[in-house]
Amino acid sequence: MSIALLLILPFTGAITAFIIGKISKKYAFVFAEVIGFLLFALVVNIFLNYTKPINIPLDWFTFGNVTLPFGIYIDHLSVVMLLIATGLGALDIHFSHDYMKEDPDQARYYAKILFFIGGMILLVSAKELTGLFVGWEFMGLASYLLISFWHQNNTPADAGVAAFLYTKFGDIFLFAAMGLLLYFTGTLDLQKINLLASQNQLASSVSFVIAIFIFIAAIGKSGQFPLFPWLMRAMEGPTTVSALIHGATMVNSGIYIVARLFDFYEASQALIVVAAVASLSAFIGATSALVQKEIKKVLAYSTMSHLSLAFIGLGVGSLSAGMTHLTNHAIFKALLFLSAGAVIMSARHNKDLFRLGGTYKKLTLVAIFMALGALSLSGIPPFSGFYSKDAIITASLLNPQTHGIISTLTIIAGVLSVAYIFRVWLLIFAGKPRDLELNEAITTPSKFWIALPLGIMAFATLALGFYQKELRVYITGEEVGEAHIEYLLPSLLGAIFLVAFIVYKFYKSRPDLRDNLAAQPFMKAIHRVLYNGYFIEQMITWFVQVVIIHSVAKTIHWVEVHIVDGAINKTVAMSHSIFMLFSKTTTSKVSNQAGVMLLGVFSLFVILFIGSVV
Repeated sequence: MSIALLLILPFTGAITAFIIGKISKKYAFVFAEVIGFLLFALVVNIFLNYTKPINIPLDWFTFGNVTLPFGIYIDHLSVVMLLIATGLGALDIHFSHDYMKEDPDQARYYAKILFFIGGMILLVSAKELTGLFVGWEFMGLASYLLISFWHQNNTPADAGVAAFLYTKFGDIFLFAAMGLLLYFTGTLDLQKINLLASQNQLASSVSFVIAIFIFIAAIGKSGQFPLFPWLMRAMEGPTTVSALIHGATMVNSGIYIVARLFDFYEASQALIVVAAVASLSAFIGATSALVQKEIKKVLAYSTMSHLSLAFIGLGVGSLSAGMTHLTNHAIFKALLFLSAGAVIMSARHNKDLFRLGGTYKKLTLVAIFMALGALSLSGIPPFSGFYSKDAIITASLLNPQTHGIISTLTIIAGVLSVAYIFRVWLLIFAGKPRDLELNEAITTPSKFWIALPLGIMAFATLALGFYQKELRVYITGEEVGEAHIEYLLPSLLGAIFLVAFIVYKFYKSRPDLRDNLAAQPFMKAIHRVLYNGYFIEQMITWFVQVVIIHSVAKTIHWVEVHIVDGAINKTVAMSHSIFMLFSKTTTSKVSNQAGVMLLGVFSLFVILFIGSVV
């Protein structure tokens, strides 16, 4: 009963919240919050009463000899993902009370939020790829609708379309992978696929191609290189939406599908590809985050980088490291995004870091809670982010395949985390106000609606640091040994504190040093590359416009118009010519008609005679 409620409630709740919201905006929020916390309570109940995996086989429909299944399978991995989606989702809805209270379209907002959470619940509860794919597409649709929530403005509308197109490109490969799996294995059951792969019942070349196809889809959903530009554009939506997309739900789904098929990826030997792409993505995200001016853009690139670290954990062969970092990241990144939302809301929706400053006195609780999230993201013990990041770096160094460029990029991305997040915190809260007029207008947010959910997340990211071993065991079902490299921990901590000191000097103590360095032509060029995300979006846009549209598409159009349509159009003229030719053999004179008939009979006789002689 609780499973059925968990799956149905968010979708029926979305419809009901929309209808209620048309009567009263206040009741739309109340209903959405009740549904949000009820969903979390249902998942907590599953967690507390869990004894063995919940396996409910169901069929979607049958066509001839083909049956498409749509079963439910919930194990420890699913429970962790459900706790993240519903727990952070409920806190996000609570936070939205103040953040969205002035918006006239709250009915539409809460309906989409519940639908979004429902998509994630379906995705992580699916037994087969069919159910996972439906949840996957539900989230893609919901993310488009939420990113472009303020669609009356061009920028959010364009951002929603960009998110839709980038993710749909990846979705095509997931659909193709499903077709290949059905053809070669006859099943879409995720557990059976893992079993077949581990028993070497799949050709390595076939399984490798399928694994790469699924990973391309994961790249699109989780904002990895090269399909990450939509993740930055998604910042045009409400910050509460960003917290859900970048923390609790959508971006996690790409990592989840690789983790769910971890045995399949190991057997297909595709994990090295996952690690290689992820390490490059982590480096691009971390370095690009260093120079962004908007608070949410920094966090967006940070999301890209830290999701890449989770992918690296999987890619180096450590399911526990990858999934614990995903769990830790979901909490501290949702905390950081909602803290940013509190700042933006209090500062009259200003996102520019360089217009803020000296806000600590008015935003004391927000500053404290955001600092705790920043410490976790930076990898400072005893916060949860430290343990999973350390485990990923250690695993990358110990793996012979990834020891080298991959582990180096991983370490750089991990260390730079402290640079960009400390820079954000200093520019927002420390020093003197840089915009006096804006500073005067800053208001102190509500303790109940704003500070409370931030405090819960801050406590969670600290407390979870003391239960990392239990979390790893819970996810993998196995005891995971403590693997460390001598001098790695003090080296990492030393590098982190050195970077923090440099950031403090550049942005608090001696900003003139920063300005002098930034004025150098070489540094200006580097800044431009980093600020624009290595121009990946521009390159993709150029490729689509020049190669796809102006070359391939125009060539296809020319062939269609001049060859295909031309051939069809010529048949009309040819038919008319034949008609005119034969029309000349028909006249109104009986003698002419008789002559033509005799000529035809004679011709037929000659043909028959020649045929008989031959």
